[in-house]
Amino acid sequence: MSEAVLRRFARDQWVRRHGTPRVTVLVGGAHAGAAWLQWLRVGGLDGTLLDAALEVALPEAVTRAVASPVTPVAVACAPDALGAWRAGRSDRLAAMVDEGIVAVPDELGVECPRAAAAGSLPARSCKARSAAEVRLHEAFEATQALAGRFELNGSLSVRFGPGAAEVDLLSREDRIAVEVDGFHHFGDREAYRRDRRKDLLLQTQGLLVLRVLAEDVMRDPRPAVAAVCQAVAARRAGRR
Repeated sequence: MSEAVLRRFARDQWVRRHGTPRVTVLVGGAHAGAAWLQWLRVGGLDGTLLDAALEVALPEAVTRAVASPVTPVAVACAPDALGAWRAGRSDRLAAMVDEGIVAVPDELGVECPRAAAAGSLPARSCKARSAAEVRLHEAFEATQALAGRFELNGSLSVRFGPGAAEVDLLSREDRIAVEVDGFHHFGDREAYRRDRRKDLLLQTQGLLVLRVLAEDVMRDPRPAVAAVCQAVAARRAGRR
């Protein structure tokens, strides 16, 4: 799955979390529905995929989205089926469908090795190493105080291990490093030691280091966003 699709899933979930009903309309073949179900598994989300005829599935999906805005619901369909259903419509249902359309390209099962190793969704070309990183970055971009300030997997000019040190989400202007820790960060003592060595390195480069749990980000990124907003505000106050 392309990073654009990952970002769109994350953006739709952010919208839901803020109480706006959203139906994700997956346009593609069987791979589109499979991608959605994998997204739900990775995020530990209790969502739904409706795969009936659009005349039945779309009204049902909207009903569910209105009843529970934070619960992910998607409808899978082929492009021609969507085109036939959408032709000539101008009602609220059509507007909600237009807002939720996500074209899911068939990536032929090619995975980005870094993403696969981190338990993320498949991608042919990706920068983020996990779905949680994508989701948190989307949450930053949707927040006025953070939009445009953080980059995914920013590289530093110092080495850490075999290559340049990388930060999951890096604000060069504010000198803030946000690290998203998945389960593999707690797998053994060496992983713990490595993270502490990295923290020390980042601190020597003048970076404020914040670590958040991937599980928490996937459940609800708002506490992490609030913490980073606080850190950015403190950095700005220190520059005055």
